[in-house]
Amino acid sequence: MDDTLRKFKNDAIATLGKNLVALLHHGSRAKCEAHAESDYDSIIIVKRVNEKTIKNIQNLLHQNPGFTAYLLSFHNIESLPEGHLLEFMHAKPLYGRFKVNVPTAEEVRQYLNYSRREELTSIRHWLMLPHPLERKARMTYYELKFVYVYLSYRAFIESGKLPPTRKDTIAYFKCRKGYSFGVKLLQILDNWNKYKDNVAKNPNRYLFMLERFFRNAHP
Repeated sequence: MDDTLRKFKNDAIATLGKNLVALLHHGSRAKCEAHAESDYDSIIIVKRVNEKTIKNIQNLLHQNPGFTAYLLSFHNIESLPEGHLLEFMHAKPLYGRFKVNVPTAEEVRQYLNYSRREELTSIRHWLMLPHPLERKARMTYYELKFVYVYLSYRAFIESGKLPPTRKDTIAYFKCRKGYSFGVKLLQILDNWNKYKDNVAKNPNRYLFMLERFFRNAHP
């Protein structure tokens, strides 16, 4: 554990006290696939969420710039779609324990169908209504990250195994017919430093690519 993560863990324990159940590190930095501007993604699991909890986490994130937090209580976890639990499979524990019940392929398929429609609605909103280019470019980056989630979950449906990294997901689909467009989008994400200036100048071009991908994707 590097010093940045160790400080975040210690601050989380001090800030949340006995309410903290588990602290997980996930995302691109946990998988050694981060870009220069990548955040440290964390999952914070607590016994209960209330106004005090949220204010405590506001303070925690203020003390640790560059971190994001996905906050869940036990009740939240129980209400999550089973397919959503794949998100936790490759997360690295920093504190406490959190056991993941592996969902079935059908549960993941149902979750992806719902999520795909939600992402498609969001992308069309950003295309149809006026927004600053900077915000559109940022949204493009996040939608490319969901392409990665979508395809890695699709690999799980087919193989029963969740690829541990983005590069593993690309390698898996390079060998599959009909996924070349998805692989192209993943390669844009994988080489974000190369593409980000082009995205900033013309985010609509990439948003239309994303719209096409999710419109035609069927888990």
